[in-house]
Amino acid sequence: MKILAISDIHGKFFRLEGIMRKSDPVDLVVVAGDLTQGGPPENAVRSISELKHFCKNVLCVAGNWDTPEVKAAIGQYAVDLEETPRIYKNTEFMGLGGSNPTGNNTPSEYTEEELEYKLDVLLSHNLPQRTVLVTHTPPQNTLDMTPHGAAGSPALRRALEKVDVVICGHIHGARGKIKDGAWVINPGYAAEGQAAVIDLDTMDIIWIDSVV
Repeated sequence: MKILAISDIHGKFFRLEGIMRKSDPVDLVVVAGDLTQGGPPENAVRSISELKHFCKNVLCVAGNWDTPEVKAAIGQYAVDLEETPRIYKNTEFMGLGGSNPTGNNTPSEYTEEELEYKLDVLLSHNLPQRTVLVTHTPPQNTLDMTPHGAAGSPALRRALEKVDVVICGHIHGARGKIKDGAWVINPGYAAEGQAAVIDLDTMDIIWIDSVV
């Protein structure tokens, strides 16, 4: 199964055409949050519409910059994995939107206790053979380094032994793929034309750079 992983569009939906042009055909598109920069919802709808012309199966979570109105639009026009986990070809996709506190008072931030509760609910059932957790924020100490230190979530860190793959974003300069219990993948900064095609069967990745 191949997926196109995208994160941090930040309203720049015009970057998606170049990303899709460089992508292989895929079974699913996964968006790991920050479709907008604080709104408006129409920007999220435009991004989802563009992506649906490429692949009808679009799965999303909201990011810390996505307002409640944006999250509602995601649920109306795509699959909000935080609200509705989905199983495709024996793989369960589930989501955790928003982020841990950033210090910038962005629209969708949660305490670590809230994130841990959300994860406990997501992971409380019997999981299928393969699970993909789509989050906006990365796990602590994994693809989360900023000039001010590690910015990831300790709650997500503790979840790494319970899932197979984590697709995240949030830290624009932390693009990469690391095996740390689960595979953790940041597809890059979509607002600058970055994305990734992930083969979940082999864990091979094609890194997309549509702006050079």
